[in-house]
Amino acid sequence: MIRLLTILAIIPIIAAFVVRWWFGMRLLSGKGRHQCRCDLAKWEKTFGPQNIPPSSNGDALIYATLLRKSSLLDWKTRDPRASASREGARRFGMAVPPLALMVALLAVIVGRLPIIYLLPVFLLAIASAVIISYLSIAPELKAILINSRRLRDSHTFPRREDEEAVIEVANALAWKEAAPPVFNLLQK
Repeated sequence: MIRLLTILAIIPIIAAFVVRWWFGMRLLSGKGRHQCRCDLAKWEKTFGPQNIPPSSNGDALIYATLLRKSSLLDWKTRDPRASASREGARRFGMAVPPLALMVALLAVIVGRLPIIYLLPVFLLAIASAVIISYLSIAPELKAILINSRRLRDSHTFPRREDEEAVIEVANALAWKEAAPPVFNLLQK
């Protein structure tokens, strides 16, 4: 029973590591350092004064972070229920694994749970957080897609490759940040 629970928990965790690396970390390490040049006046006109980049030249990661931030803010005003649902999934991923570990430790201390079940309980909590996080990523990616269209239409970046790099890195940030924070300790 313990082996079965552990295997059932490890499968989605490994799949999430692979997905996070393929769609997130790999693109961030490659295209995140791409040097871009943008027109700050057009950026401000398109995304508002609260999301202005610090300079007109910089890494694609800087602009992608601001693009994702403005996408999430726009999404929050356009569809507050879906945005709140996604934020709830994110909070679930942050809270459940450590809380499950604490509860399991207390159960072991008081003798209600054999110590051998401690690891499977923790892994199952991480697996459930991973599943919920990655099943709810589609609306966030759609919000980034909507703002990406606005970015393309505004011609903020003189070069098309800068624009594409920023959009790809914004999507990669969404995939990276979708995983529970436990993943940040293991996969940087």
